[in-house]
Amino acid sequence: MSKLRITSGLLFFWFLMVFSTMLFAQKKEAVEIKRIWDHGGHNAFTDITFFKNKLYIVFREADNHIPNKDNSGNGKIRILTSSDGEYWESAGLIELNGVDLRDPKISVTAKKRLMIAMGGSKYDQQELKSIVSYVSLSDPNGNKFSAPEPIVLPEQIKSDFDWLWRVTWYDKVGYGVVYQSNVDGEPGKSKAYLVKTEKGTEYEFITELNIEGDPNEATIRFLTGAEMMMIVRRGGGDQMGMMGTSKAPYTDWTWEKLDFELGGPNFEVIPINKILIGTRVNGPDGPYSALLLGKKGEEFKEVMKLPSGGDTGYPGFYSIAGYVWLSYYSSHEGKTSIYYARIPYSELK
Repeated sequence: MSKLRITSGLLFFWFLMVFSTMLFAQKKEAVEIKRIWDHGGHNAFTDITFFKNKLYIVFREADNHIPNKDNSGNGKIRILTSSDGEYWESAGLIELNGVDLRDPKISVTAKKRLMIAMGGSKYDQQELKSIVSYVSLSDPNGNKFSAPEPIVLPEQIKSDFDWLWRVTWYDKVGYGVVYQSNVDGEPGKSKAYLVKTEKGTEYEFITELNIEGDPNEATIRFLTGAEMMMIVRRGGGDQMGMMGTSKAPYTDWTWEKLDFELGGPNFEVIPINKILIGTRVNGPDGPYSALLLGKKGEEFKEVMKLPSGGDTGYPGFYSIAGYVWLSYYSSHEGKTSIYYARIPYSELK
């Protein structure tokens, strides 16, 4: 019996050692960041979501940041999927002849389909001539995607430069911001409108966003009580980002100016009652992608500098089970590539 007790004790001690080692390793490797795609000449402008037990990442794949002078090299939308975040495979490539597709944003519609919203730009010798926004819808299982279809906007706001930047679904309705560039024929001058949809292809006007300083890229999320929150990039004035809130029917807005610029802005309201913003930061040593944490009406602080540099930014967020799942692009390793990250809430302090 004594020998048995000693043997059992040793086995228990060995188990504790192994278990402790495993826990230490898990804590040490809690933040996971890795490059997952670099096949295209320029891989950029990402987004991520989770659907039917799979992660989906979408991004623009092209020769360069804009098409070539001979009008070749238009952007295409690459779709990657993974069931575990480790192994990623291509699940599709969306393209449209003569159109530069870019800035894809993926969401799950009220009818449980994946929807990719994207800008469709036409260039002539690298001069931007027009912008039309398109959407592509998946089959019920998220395996196949339709050919891109132009969205329909109300005549009262329709122009030759309409960009629906992202759609966020809430209570069976999708909400997004359409921004228009080249307003009154002035390059750089822009306006922004809040719109809504039930189908994903046809949109209704809600209100113009009265933001000075040429508002453009915007992301919408929802707080408790159906309160809408939005962050908006500004191309003019002091270029500081804006954060706004509004309650239904979302026509009256309260705005506050952030103390930092936004570039390809995205954010997530995470269960620790904080707002996590992902954006490009122009640091003293050059641009990089970063995460900032804060609350409405309070100062945001940088909590993580992602491995990044040069041409970088445009993160996608998906939050679940104590983690933020993240996509972004960067050129710090030589060429613009797509990166995936899994970050526990505990690391966001």
